[in-house]
Amino acid sequence: MTDPSATVLVVHDSEGTRLVFADWLRRAGYTVVEAATGEEALSQITRTAIDLALVDVFLPDMSGLQVGDQIKSGRATAAIPVLLVSASAVTANDRTEGLNRGADGYLIEPIERDELLATVTALLRYHEARRTSERLASRLERLHESTLLMNAAPSVSDLVQYAATGLASMFDTPVAVLITRDGVGRGAVTSTAHLAPAVVPWATSDVLEIAAAARAGGAIDLDKFGAALGVDSSSVLSSPIATPRGELVGAVLLLTANGSPADELMLDHFAQAVAGALENQRLYAVEHQIALTLQRAMLPRSVPQPRHLEIAVRYLAASESVEIGGDFYDVIELDDERTFLAVGDVLGHSLQAATVMAELRHSMRALALAGHEPTEIVAHLDRLLAMSFPEMTSTLCIAVIHRSGRVTITNAGHIPPVVTEGLEARLVEQHGVLLGVGLASDTPTVSVGFPPGAELVMVTDGLIERRGEDLAEGLERLRRAVLNHNGPIQTLSDQLLLDVRAGRESLDDIAIVAARHRPRR
Repeated sequence: MTDPSATVLVVHDSEGTRLVFADWLRRAGYTVVEAATGEEALSQITRTAIDLALVDVFLPDMSGLQVGDQIKSGRATAAIPVLLVSASAVTANDRTEGLNRGADGYLIEPIERDELLATVTALLRYHEARRTSERLASRLERLHESTLLMNAAPSVSDLVQYAATGLASMFDTPVAVLITRDGVGRGAVTSTAHLAPAVVPWATSDVLEIAAAARAGGAIDLDKFGAALGVDSSSVLSSPIATPRGELVGAVLLLTANGSPADELMLDHFAQAVAGALENQRLYAVEHQIALTLQRAMLPRSVPQPRHLEIAVRYLAASESVEIGGDFYDVIELDDERTFLAVGDVLGHSLQAATVMAELRHSMRALALAGHEPTEIVAHLDRLLAMSFPEMTSTLCIAVIHRSGRVTITNAGHIPPVVTEGLEARLVEQHGVLLGVGLASDTPTVSVGFPPGAELVMVTDGLIERRGEDLAEGLERLRRAVLNHNGPIQTLSDQLLLDVRAGRESLDDIAIVAARHRPRR
């Protein structure tokens, strides 16, 4: 069957023969472009979308074989079928050389009209099949890329934008993506895949009306929505976006009336990918909120405020787009003279890490209240991890502040705390190994002066770590930030989050415990 949109380039130095071939092809329904020389032919190919080149072997300026070579060597033109014709290069060797050089067909003149048209039709049929296969492969590749992006989208707005950009790149046509979630409608319309489309509000009722029309296979009301979609044509191709429960939540649209059944099928696949990404995002948000609520419930609801100390704590979850971590802290007033402070971090980001964190904190609290020394607590927790959670490890730093003016620090693999006194601030770097490897019984305890006015700051590594930076640089930045702070202890943690966290790329949780020794009254 003749494709009336196919364009054939006829290259022949004989004007009479060229006119005859062109006439036959035009009468068969093809668009014909003519050239008398190889240079003219190659120039035409750069200016015109050619579907097949019919080339004489002998041309005034170069051979038809050279023309074919240049067509086949160009990335944009390599798929164009080349049909060689000749009245003099008629031997088997001539035909063999032409076909080996990349020609897709070779005819000997004189050529019958039906033979020429049948050969052209066959080559175009092959060419179209190849183009269809390449287009399908390209679309499937872009569908895969878009699906990965949509499933990684941190918000519905990002998902809508990724979907619109991906859809436009798949079909190379103006598109629209409309989604409603939690009573909020959003939409993105784009005419090119090279520009990130703006995501704008859409009335939920309008989104659902378009989605219902897409599900029913009906026409979108362009009298009502055409201006918003930027559509001038009489119809669009659409596919509904529905949850696994069948609830309509939006639609994807190709803003063109020229769509094939293959386009409709691919559009349906894309809509299913959007629906899957939306559902994954919803499930992840629910699971994350449950886990985060559980984690917060495991942390202290309040901290004591002994008469001789000012204490401030902060806990900051990394973000809504990552799993929860195992950071924890605790403050216990052991008696009128001693206050127990601790910060730790179970390695990993998962619900299991949060569960292990809770067990460690509760066990630590019970051991502290039972009168065990920090070195004994560290040893017990080390055995607990090794026995109950052999695949998990944790850091832990315990500080016991004595009203008499000193603080003892027992650090099992945690980042060093900062202690200030007067105009100096130092990192207390003595430490043992982390919990869970069976060696924490050797963790040292360090005694440091802590007179009235002195400050202690304990943090988890999420506050100071930056990608590509040595940990020592982050610790020094923390030390300077603590030293330079002059306000109330309650504002110190907030200032640390602003100063030390600036430029941070880590997606870890943050826990901070800060204490200041009150001057005696």
